[in-house]
Amino acid sequence: VWFETIAKQCDQSMEHIWSTLLHNRWNVFVGAEEYVTWEIAPGKLADGSVVDIWSKSDNINWNMPGSGAPCTSTSRPGRWRSYPYLAELEGEEGQVLWDYLCYEWDSEHGVLDGTAEEKKLLKFNFFMLQADVLPEMWFSPTRKRLIHSHVCPGVDIGMESDIVDNTAGGNYSFLTEEL
Repeated sequence: VWFETIAKQCDQSMEHIWSTLLHNRWNVFVGAEEYVTWEIAPGKLADGSVVDIWSKSDNINWNMPGSGAPCTSTSRPGRWRSYPYLAELEGEEGQVLWDYLCYEWDSEHGVLDGTAEEKKLLKFNFFMLQADVLPEMWFSPTRKRLIHSHVCPGVDIGMESDIVDNTAGGNYSFLTEEL
């Protein structure tokens, strides 16, 4: 009796496992996405410079990443790739999410240990860029969407003026969010 009871449970478990495996594996036959996306986050530092805090670069590059090939990778691997999709979070959860980018920049650039106060991140804009994949692997013009505009903790933005960055092939204005 005991063996028959356990055997039935095992059979049901095996059926469930196989059903789950087969069900989940069908997504390999889904077509490719018809667009590519990438993110940038121009940020203003205390010294007046503008950097891309998402790619951790001194230059802001609005172009599609990769060397002419379609590329949806961002400059951040792993779980960071889902970060832009959390942008819809509201309230305290959203605040913690965006504050972390400020903390990360400051900790990696000597601000928190007091060695480089001029590199303190004051504010940033987080953009998602998208281009449609056209026939022959061409791409449509890039569409830019502002996901979030953020002022870092402890910064009095009322005293801040617009900053224009003259690097990376253009001027970036925080007031107009334009290059």
